[in-house]
Amino acid sequence: MIQNTIKVITIILFCFIAGLGNLLAQGASDEGMFKNTGKARFIIGGHLLFDPNGLGGTIVKDGLDAGSAKFDADGNYAGPQQAIIADNKLLVLQNVSGGAFQTKAGGGMTAGGIMLGYEKDVSDNFFFRIGLGLTTKIMGGHTVSSFGGYNWYDVYWNYRSLVIPAHLGIKLNFGKSSAFYVGPGVHYFRAMWNLKGTNDGEALDAMTGGTLSRSLPAASDALRPAAIQEDVVFSGSGFGFGYLIGAHTKITEKGFVFIEVETMLSLQQATGATKSNGGLRALSPYPVYPVSVGGNYYRFGYKHEL
Repeated sequence: MIQNTIKVITIILFCFIAGLGNLLAQGASDEGMFKNTGKARFIIGGHLLFDPNGLGGTIVKDGLDAGSAKFDADGNYAGPQQAIIADNKLLVLQNVSGGAFQTKAGGGMTAGGIMLGYEKDVSDNFFFRIGLGLTTKIMGGHTVSSFGGYNWYDVYWNYRSLVIPAHLGIKLNFGKSSAFYVGPGVHYFRAMWNLKGTNDGEALDAMTGGTLSRSLPAASDALRPAAIQEDVVFSGSGFGFGYLIGAHTKITEKGFVFIEVETMLSLQQATGATKSNGGLRALSPYPVYPVSVGGNYYRFGYKHEL
């Protein structure tokens, strides 16, 4: 995440310097520095959001404890079972079993989406923007572990959101072609994430004779009773805050390309409903977890002057 942020900031600074160079090349023929044109612009752009809803840690390394207990091969208490078994544990299971267990770890989710917006210059050096952003998962978030050809652990994550942001900020123009801008804002959001699939400790016990599955790491975490075709959804809506930083440069008489980072801060607790007996016992009939659109949206696109 830090490396991605550094890359985007570097690109924005490049645009900033390029705009300054353009200003120096144009010299006194421009109508002045740091003056808005008073025009409005239509915006269309695409964005990436890494680790939506902050679920990456749960998927990759932490997992999620269940309310039920697990026992070792001797019948002794060995801690809680896991509703979500972390990818790294399942990969260790593959390694220590000599490949008897096979794991396809999808890792954390990455989301992508589009943004439509309207932007208007206000007075000197200020702008107002309102937009509509749609985001959905595009990769990651699917982990499968199999034994003897049976997918005893097959868990799929999904994420979607709608955001309506509004910003009032400062835009510093460099000649007639380029600008650097920054502005705080507020937003309304509606978002959901869901967890679906199977964590089948009962079948794993039967296939391994019980003792093996209870003594191997990760395999012993599998749910008993199993969660078969669980599909729990968490959705919520609310308001939040954020800020925008970016740069654009003119490429045609009325067209601009831009690159920006929009950071959002928001959170809403949401209640889901488990569908399977194993899910009900592992989590609860109505588990509560946060829903959020928070994070850094790395965006690029086109603005057209109206």
